[in-house]
Amino acid sequence: MKIMINRRPRRHAWGGGIHFVTCLSDHLSNIGHEVVYNLEPNIDIIIMMDPRPEVGNDDVNFLYNYKLKNTHCKILHRVNDTDIARNTNFLDNIIIQSNRIADHTVFISNWVKEYYQNKGLLVNDDTHDVIINGCNSDWYYPKKEHSIGKKVRLITHHWSDNFMKGFDVYNYLDDLCIKRPDIEFTYMGRYNSSYTPKNTRLIPPKYGPEVGEILRSHDVYITAARWEACGMHHIEGSACGLPVLYHQDGGAVSEVCSPHGIEFDSHQSFVLGLNNIIENYNEYREKIDYDYLSMKRCLGQYDKALAHLWDQND
Repeated sequence: MKIMINRRPRRHAWGGGIHFVTCLSDHLSNIGHEVVYNLEPNIDIIIMMDPRPEVGNDDVNFLYNYKLKNTHCKILHRVNDTDIARNTNFLDNIIIQSNRIADHTVFISNWVKEYYQNKGLLVNDDTHDVIINGCNSDWYYPKKEHSIGKKVRLITHHWSDNFMKGFDVYNYLDDLCIKRPDIEFTYMGRYNSSYTPKNTRLIPPKYGPEVGEILRSHDVYITAARWEACGMHHIEGSACGLPVLYHQDGGAVSEVCSPHGIEFDSHQSFVLGLNNIIENYNEYREKIDYDYLSMKRCLGQYDKALAHLWDQND
C-alpha cells in the first residue's frame, strides 16, 4: 500500500510523538509499504497524526479535500492529545471536528478514549482501536542486574516544557534532595521557565540510545505529568527497568505503570511511595512487562488496524 503520514520523522532529540512517527515510518517501509509525507497521487491510506497545520505538513483540510477527490483513500486518525494536558482551550474541538473525516480512529489509551467520549466524540466499536504506545527495545532495555547504592538515583525526562509536565513537583523534589541526603534527582530535557532547581542534575535533551543509557544509570523513574493522553517518557523509563512513582492525576500513565509503580497525590504520599519502592525495589522491577512496553507489540497492533481499514475496500 501507499501510506501517507502527515508528520515527518526526525532522528534527533524531539518529542515522543515524532519519534513514534519515525518508528512507524521505518516499520511500514521495512514490511513493503511505500511511505510518503505529502499528498501525492494514488495514496491508499492517510495516517493523520495531527490535524493541525505545521510547516511542511498537510492539515485536516488538505486531507479532507484529497479524500473527496480520491474516494478509495481511507483515513486513520491517531488521537494523542488534549486541552487539559496543555492547559489550553482549543485543541479538543479541533480533534473532535477533524475526527469526522476519519474512517478509523486509534486512541493511544483508554483514558483518552473516555475523555473524548465524554466530550461528545462518537466511538463505534468497529471503527476504533486503543493502542498504547511502545518504545524501541534496542534503545530502552533493563540492566540484567540492578541494585540501589547508598544514594537512590531518581530521574525524569521531558521534551515539552509545559508546566503541566509536573514542574511544581520537580521543584519540591529539588528541595527534598537537601532534606534527604540519601536521594539525588536528575532532570533530562527541556524545562519550564518557572523551574529553577538548585540541587538537581540537569541534562539537556538527548536522543535515542543515549537516553536509554542515562535512564539505566538511575534507580527510580518519577513522573509528575498531569493528564497524559499516554506519553512516552514513563514507558521509556519503565522499559529501562525503573519502577515508577507517578502522579494520581497522570491521566493514562497508570494504564502502563500501575503494576510496577505507585501513585502519589501530595508531598506526603510522594515520600511514602518512594520509601515503599526503595524497600521493595526488586519486587517492583520484577513486575515490569517488557514485551508490553515494546514498540514491536505496538506496531503489530497498528498493522492489524491498517489491514482492517484496507479490507473495507473489498
